Amino acid sequence: MEPMFADTVRQRDNTIDIRGIFLRIREYWLFILVCLVLSMLCGYFYLRYSTPKYIADAKVLIKTGQKDAANGALLEELGVHGSNTNAQNEVEIFKSRILMRRVVDGMHLNIAYYVPGKIQTTSLYDDAPFRLMPLFNDSSIKSSHIYKIHRQGTNYTITEGSKHWNISLGDSATISVGPVLLESNPFAGHLYDNTNDFKVIVFPPEDIVDAYLGSLIVDLINKQGNIITLSLKDAIPRRAEDVLNRLIEEYQRSNIEDKNQVADGTIDFINQRLSGIGTELTGVEKTIENFKSSNNLTDVEAQSKLLLDNTSDNTKELMQKEVQLRVLESLERYVQDGNNMRRVMPATLIAQDPTLIKIIEDYNNLQNERQRLLMSYTEASAYVKNVDQQLEELRSGMKSYISSLRRSYQVTVDELKSKSSSIASGIKQVPEKQRILLDYTRQQQIKQELYVFLLKKKEEMSISRSATVSSLKIIDPAKKEPGPISPRRSRVYLMAFVIGLIVPGIRIGAKELFNTRIAGKRDIDRLTNMPILAEIGHSKHDEAVIVKNDSRTVIAEQFRALRTNLQFLMAGDDRKVIMVTSSMSGEGKSFISINLAATIALAGKKVVLMELDLRKPQISQHLNIKQAQGFSNYVIGQSTLDDIITPTGVTDNFFVISAGPIPPNPSEIILMPKVAQLFNALKEQFDYIVIDTPPVGLVTDAQLLSNYADVVAYVIRQEYTFKEQLKNADSLYQRGRLKNIGLIVNDVKAEKGGNYGYGYGSGYFEEDKRSAIKKVFKRK
Repeated sequence: MEPMFADTVRQRDNTIDIRGIFLRIREYWLFILVCLVLSMLCGYFYLRYSTPKYIADAKVLIKTGQKDAANGALLEELGVHGSNTNAQNEVEIFKSRILMRRVVDGMHLNIAYYVPGKIQTTSLYDDAPFRLMPLFNDSSIKSSHIYKIHRQGTNYTITEGSKHWNISLGDSATISVGPVLLESNPFAGHLYDNTNDFKVIVFPPEDIVDAYLGSLIVDLINKQGNIITLSLKDAIPRRAEDVLNRLIEEYQRSNIEDKNQVADGTIDFINQRLSGIGTELTGVEKTIENFKSSNNLTDVEAQSKLLLDNTSDNTKELMQKEVQLRVLESLERYVQDGNNMRRVMPATLIAQDPTLIKIIEDYNNLQNERQRLLMSYTEASAYVKNVDQQLEELRSGMKSYISSLRRSYQVTVDELKSKSSSIASGIKQVPEKQRILLDYTRQQQIKQELYVFLLKKKEEMSISRSATVSSLKIIDPAKKEPGPISPRRSRVYLMAFVIGLIVPGIRIGAKELFNTRIAGKRDIDRLTNMPILAEIGHSKHDEAVIVKNDSRTVIAEQFRALRTNLQFLMAGDDRKVIMVTSSMSGEGKSFISINLAATIALAGKKVVLMELDLRKPQISQHLNIKQAQGFSNYVIGQSTLDDIITPTGVTDNFFVISAGPIPPNPSEIILMPKVAQLFNALKEQFDYIVIDTPPVGLVTDAQLLSNYADVVAYVIRQEYTFKEQLKNADSLYQRGRLKNIGLIVNDVKAEKGGNYGYGYGSGYFEEDKRSAIKKVFKRK
């Protein structure tokens, strides 16, 4: 027969038990609240004592595809051409170590100043009252050095471990890192005038470079545009602004140096040629002076005027070609010199050949590109090697072309000289001395023209160099954003709130995961489909019988509910036997048996409770019954039925049959024929028979006695019965080894998991109350 009460038909499901979760939260609410409060306090103290980070932003424009207007025409005339700027390359240059190292060295950022506090150390920047200026190359510093500095007026004591150095403002001293100068900071203000103890840390510069590069963000606003944004995080907003502005300054300086590199190379080349031409010109002038002096020549100009007028045009053209030829010869030697392989070409100065101009332009562009790549890559990089290969190819082509052009100029010069010889042969009448002087004068004019030309170009190049401007335009100088970017107050409190929920969640979840005992109704629903007959609450009293005629406790009402549910299961006059069993000792099986029998007796039914746990009988002891004869005496024929039936004294209709002497073979006793006769006789005399049996999980006695039972009440105890034992009981239920079985959940705490009560409000039953704090600590 199937159970008829509400909880008998139950299906397992895998849906989320929202109600169970809510009940767990309600059960551990104080623990969760304490975790939330502690977590929020941790968040508060983290915000209170953590060092906030600020961010400064700057915006610059890279002017791409433009040459320097001041010297563009001059460089083009000299055959020297700059390269266009690529915005993406400039982004990488901003992030280069070389540029940041210049900033760190220039601002002495590797020397940090602090004011020690009881809890937190305050970092100083421009408000430190003094400065330690290194008088050495700090690149040699490989590890950090921490110094304590005590101030007494203008005298300072620097301490590192057991070492001490005394120094005054404006003086120098040699400390462990090297010689330093202690000077006053004029921008410090008066905030720390009354502070006498400071801490200074000298870091390796490369460590600071790494730190700032890690905090630096450089990116293009638009990949197709030329506007670059720079952002830097720092604990001191003013320092972040200064570092960004200094970084932009160093970029501009580097950019100008890069642009002037071509001009500097050309000026160096001109200086070398000026030195040589000047020496030659001085030699020719001294030769003329000596020739005139030795030959008593005074008015040579008047004497040779006619000859010069006739030969001026040819001489002028010859001088121009010889100048160009000399320049080409010098340029050819420059190209062939291996020491100039990594330098830009100074161009042809007066060459107007477009092919040569294009070759030199390409060559200089590649040299500049190589210098830019070396700011981000090493010479072993594939990018640099590719540029080196292109340079070598251009250099080889340039050598060939210059050599060809020089031969062409040589032919022209030879032709002009031949023409001069023809003219000279026509004026053989000129005195020999005048002719010799004329040759000297012509050499002087050639060298003088070349010297003046080079000097003029040098001055023009120097002027244009001083007018060189950077290709960067500052749109917005560095400015910090309002408020710190970390820690974010709202984010920290949100994280603290989440952690305050996660920690108790993990604790509760771990407890549920590793708990091997039955915790509540959810475990029962998950492990078995057996119906629940009733749940019996936790009893705080020591007496065995708690259900009496005037009882108004929660437990008494639960036993009455159990009695009602059993009446549905045992409808019919022939269904009278209730067997109570469990999985192991200590689950309250005897307690349930006694009070179930008492509850039925209080309803006016005649009930007998059979103490058939022959191995460990407890019923007689709990009821204070001193009965020597019992079940075992009757089965072996030593006593009659009337001899073993004993009133309990609890109520008039409640009787008990004690176990009697413990037999050596309980299972064999139960299998004797007189047992069936006993049950038949008892059914005639009593309305209900309650059997207290041994645990079904330990011995077979309960399974043997179940043949006489109409209903099996299987007792499990909350937080005592193992989950595996409930699985074994479910296996017996599924296989039909125990018929018409139902569960009785014993020792249920009111606040745990499944709430099986009736919903009566607080104060309805006669129960003592525990404080919420006492409950929480008891659970833990």
